[in-house]
Amino acid sequence: MNEIVLESKEKFQKLLFVFHGYGADGNNLLPVGEEFARAMPSAEVRVPDGLEACDAGFGYQWFPLVGDDLDVWGKSFEEYSGRITSYIESRMQEKQVGYEDVIFSGFSQGAILSLGLGLRYGAQAIVAFSGGLPDSKPAIASKHTKVLLAHGVQDMVLDISATRAAESVLKAAGVNVQTAVDANAGHGISGYMLSRAVDFLKSL
Repeated sequence: MNEIVLESKEKFQKLLFVFHGYGADGNNLLPVGEEFARAMPSAEVRVPDGLEACDAGFGYQWFPLVGDDLDVWGKSFEEYSGRITSYIESRMQEKQVGYEDVIFSGFSQGAILSLGLGLRYGAQAIVAFSGGLPDSKPAIASKHTKVLLAHGVQDMVLDISATRAAESVLKAAGVNVQTAVDANAGHGISGYMLSRAVDFLKSL
């Protein structure tokens, strides 16, 4: 798997993954990875390409998308989650860290992935841009996992209701969750959302 690696500027402590959206690649989210690297100089930031070429004919995907239903996407995510986890854990073994020192972040499909795996394995933190939960009753390994959900109100690809639903589920489960809602943003990562994410990471 191709990946961009931004080595830690200070003594290594954390491993931070940045997962792109459907039909994109690691270069697409490299500017986000670079911002995160500046925010967390003790973190090594990994920005990988998806598992396989995208069904849409351009870029990569983490798992196939059929239809426009988050529940259906969740089932597809589950089918591919083992392969994604294998990649993640191979990098964790290289750096000799556990999930408590891992941070997942992602946009759209990458956000769904980040929430699904980050909650399941008890990551230190999750930053999810324009995403949602792959399962309405997610496995939550640790209530110590901190979550930032960021979404644009004008998103016409994945409605903000996905983030609202995730916020409700996580709060009910006792998870520390924050939201960053941009009234003027569509399906993307606005300056406000990125700024909130940087502040969130600095606070960990």
